[in-house]
Amino acid sequence: MNKIFVPFLCFFLPTLAISVPVTGSFTDSRDGQTYKTVKIGSKTWMSQNLNFKSEGSACYDNSDENCKRFGRLYAFSSAVKSCPRGWHLPDNDEWTMFKRFIEDSDGKEEAWVSLKSRDKWDGSDRYGFDVVPAGKATDEFVDLGVSAHFWSATEEDGDAFGWHLAPPGDFSRDFDISTDMYSVRCLRD
Repeated sequence: MNKIFVPFLCFFLPTLAISVPVTGSFTDSRDGQTYKTVKIGSKTWMSQNLNFKSEGSACYDNSDENCKRFGRLYAFSSAVKSCPRGWHLPDNDEWTMFKRFIEDSDGKEEAWVSLKSRDKWDGSDRYGFDVVPAGKATDEFVDLGVSAHFWSATEEDGDAFGWHLAPPGDFSRDFDISTDMYSVRCLRD
């Protein structure tokens, strides 16, 4: 029995080590909030939406409870200034590398399930990135419980790019109006 067990472990242990996220935490000195972090590929990301109160940010439906659960939503001008020292708002190239890593590992169809939160959405959260369906704000608050939207630092002609995780299973980039309000994920410098 031991002869079978040892090769089994030698084959599966490296696979298990690759699939376990490398996690940590970071405390924002500006307000004392602690955020979970995760290393995906070679980059360390906050694995929670930013919840730093700044001008140009809001809680979904102006409810503090939604900020506690989903983080704040930011207009683009606020998003680019809201990450703490040592972190930054990722640009399109960094989001593209992130997306490529996830899709190369899981396939395009499974990527969105792998990113979605287990306890706040119906995902597997395979990477520990914990995407929550925080919705967005355009002229009104919409899509809470349905989709997630993140700002990119890449701008053009006064507007910017957003990255969206939405039904039927897309993780896509769009050119968006800078006054829309989306979630922010910070990336370590």
